Amino acid sequence: MKFIVTPGPYQRGSHKTGIIMRDLMIALLIVWAAGIAYNFTIGVAYGLKAIVMVLVASLVTLLCDILVHAIRYKPEQGAYFKTLLMHVRQNFSLVTAVIFALTLPIGTPYYVIVIGSIFATLLVKYAFGGFGANIFNPAAFARIFVALTFASSLVPHLGNPADVPTLTAGATITTAFANLGSLKWIGDTMAGLNVNLGQAWLGLYSGALGEPFALLILLVGIWLAYRKALNWRTPVSYLGTVAITAFVIALFAGINPFDYILLHLGLGGLMFGAVFMLTDPVSGPTSPFGKIVIGIIAGLMTVLIRIQGNLPEGVIFAIAIANVLSPLIDRLSSGMTNLHMQKKWLVIGGLLFGSLSLNGGLAFAKVYQQNQPSSSSESSSEDISSSEPSSEEPIIPFKVLSGAYASIACEDYCAEQTQEVNVNLNERFEILSIELIGTNTTGNPYRNNWNNGEAAIVAYYESLTIAQIQALDPLNLPNEAFVAGVTVTAERLLRALQDALDSVEIYTGSATSNAEEEHYADQTTNVTVYVIGGVIECITLSGQVAVGTSWINSWNSHYQTIFDYYVGMTVVEIQALGTLPHASDGFVAGLTYSTERLFDAIIDALSTYGG
Repeated sequence: MKFIVTPGPYQRGSHKTGIIMRDLMIALLIVWAAGIAYNFTIGVAYGLKAIVMVLVASLVTLLCDILVHAIRYKPEQGAYFKTLLMHVRQNFSLVTAVIFALTLPIGTPYYVIVIGSIFATLLVKYAFGGFGANIFNPAAFARIFVALTFASSLVPHLGNPADVPTLTAGATITTAFANLGSLKWIGDTMAGLNVNLGQAWLGLYSGALGEPFALLILLVGIWLAYRKALNWRTPVSYLGTVAITAFVIALFAGINPFDYILLHLGLGGLMFGAVFMLTDPVSGPTSPFGKIVIGIIAGLMTVLIRIQGNLPEGVIFAIAIANVLSPLIDRLSSGMTNLHMQKKWLVIGGLLFGSLSLNGGLAFAKVYQQNQPSSSSESSSEDISSSEPSSEEPIIPFKVLSGAYASIACEDYCAEQTQEVNVNLNERFEILSIELIGTNTTGNPYRNNWNNGEAAIVAYYESLTIAQIQALDPLNLPNEAFVAGVTVTAERLLRALQDALDSVEIYTGSATSNAEEEHYADQTTNVTVYVIGGVIECITLSGQVAVGTSWINSWNSHYQTIFDYYVGMTVVEIQALGTLPHASDGFVAGLTYSTERLFDAIIDALSTYGG
């Protein structure tokens, strides 16, 4: 029997591993230099941070190399420092460090870089034996780890986001683009973002340190393929799958296919992942056929996560899934020689068809559902009444306040739009629900963008108090009330809500008294009084109204009668009373101090009325 033994994939070919890693490091340094140059255009602090981030990651991985060598070292291996130098040189941890640092945004804290570098080097690489033995891409899995663990710390700015001109509402371009709603990544426009398609390809925007430079990375990747530092099959099949799938989605969605393909290929870390991470010779398949298959699978998963998931993009997670499937792909491709070309093409064709049908079908379903009348914010009351009756009783609001606001987004070719709202309140003047009436926005993709984010914005406003909505600045909307690309529409809604609530005047006051000082501490009753047109509409209480079981029970039995006495009275009528008459419905025998304290708190609240 004849055994044929071949070296691992990172040792094959006419190129030595060291030469391949040298070329790869040169390419990474070029991209790093571009990131440094761009960040210096924002500010000196940004440029210096771009330099130090990579240096910190490199230093940490070097210390990890030293630690592992110290643990593994045996005297029979030779001189300690000579073997240490060889150990560091053969494990190429510096490449991992630079790739990991380049996938992080500029605002990443240094402690996150340290923890991520340790995770990549010690857990993902050395836990499996070191370079050549790791089954996952260390940089990719470290990036996923910090994304899941320190998500709120991974910001694309230092301090004030307004210092970075390319950020939209403080978010990266991919995050802002994804925040368009359920139809995210299904649109060929970048309207509402502070970056155009040309800037996206040139990398003139803030995202991860090294990922934005799509055109530069593409050129570097071609050079690496020419130098045989990477196998061209993987990035070509990956980018090709994304491009073909994007073309089919564009046909389903009725958008410009060319722009949509450029948008997918140019945004985020797709090009960086294709050149520097998916082509990892250790964690990828070994056969040429397997390298094509892994690219197709990663392309399928990238587009799927983008259009269906809740993540800004999907490249890192797609690469992780591809790594997990690499052993299976190697097993599938074993024995596939040139005599089995038909089988190879069937596998490749099946995967491409799966990507096109799955992603295209999901995109079509989303667009179709979005265009149905029932999903539109302009659905009529007739549409609602024709639906199946609910088993739950409808909630009848205590008070309905209506408002409207008209504005125009583009005077040259847009008509004026009017947003009408109904704000439904309960007895405590808390917002039960908000109904939108009229035209929110017109024209695709603006209508789609708004429809995708409308439910979340309405839910946000429903969670606020009247006072909080009144205090909001329409020209400085919070992130929860903002939809990228439809700023005027979002502002119009808030102004309509403030118009509805404009008539509500809110006054707060308090009063303190004590019925039995020898038994109880002083009791303080706080009130909030809601007034519309000089008439008291609602009073809410906090603090202590009564103490002792019997008095509390008595209060609970009479409080509705007391409130009914005040609600509906004018402010002038209450102020004219001076003191609460014992014959009034606002006074309850046995609760003298409680009812009088409530009256005094109301008078205190209304003391500023008309002022």
